[in-house]
Amino acid sequence: MTKRIIYSLMGLLMIMSMLACGKTKYNVEFDGYGFKSDKKSYEAGEKVTVTYDMVATDTNYNFYTDSDDVKLQQEFDGSHGYVFTFTMPAHNVKMYVKSKNSMTMDPSANNPWPSIPSSPEDCIKDDNIKFDYYDATVATDGGKEYDELVLYDYTAEQMVLVHYHKEEDQDETKEFCMVPASVLDECMKVTDKYQMDSWGGGSGLEGRVYVVKFLVEGSLIRVSSDNMPKDGEAAFDEVAQILWKVWREGKDSLQTETWFCPECGTKNDMKYCSTCGYKKPE
Repeated sequence: MTKRIIYSLMGLLMIMSMLACGKTKYNVEFDGYGFKSDKKSYEAGEKVTVTYDMVATDTNYNFYTDSDDVKLQQEFDGSHGYVFTFTMPAHNVKMYVKSKNSMTMDPSANNPWPSIPSSPEDCIKDDNIKFDYYDATVATDGGKEYDELVLYDYTAEQMVLVHYHKEEDQDETKEFCMVPASVLDECMKVTDKYQMDSWGGGSGLEGRVYVVKFLVEGSLIRVSSDNMPKDGEAAFDEVAQILWKVWREGKDSLQTETWFCPECGTKNDMKYCSTCGYKKPE
């Protein structure tokens, strides 16, 4: 009888201990393949890390959850793909992904700027950069003059090429034009020829800086004249020749008489306003 009472008390104490120490855990669920997390359930307030490694080229992704109180922090890691962190709320959380091929033909592609002035602004953004060439002259007094030519994705057949220019003690100017999408392939052939994605070490140039950015497996990498090999300057020269050639051709194709933009007042000599993208009135 005494032993039975002791065993009963021990069982009761174990149950009470488990109830006192145990905390409710909530599940992280995924809608779609490619998501990974270290574990499936977390306590409220615990940090959750989720990765998504099914990343394809020429694809735009949109990630979200079914919970308004979850704030996703998103980063990109070349080894793991997209990395998300958030604090687990006191309920289950489900993550979703939607993807869209960024190279799908735009039905309005016959008009390079289908919605003026918003269309150029839609293209000209950091997460849409496909190739970037930067050439700066650094003066001894710390001033800097530069030219930058950046290719932005648009359609399967065309890209937006933007020319950023700054002179010492002057504001930066920006102009853009349409160029064939094949220009990107020409630039990438140069990066392959000189194996620019594996550059390291080296020494810089006096009074001049070159920088090229391009995509490798979905990640934008940066190489500069500070870490180029002996033949590195030739690589920058070849990229510059390609981009300046198509820039002149693209600008000439839009050349027209001088006019003032009715939207922002900028003086222009191209078909579209260099500041806001407004189309020249007929």
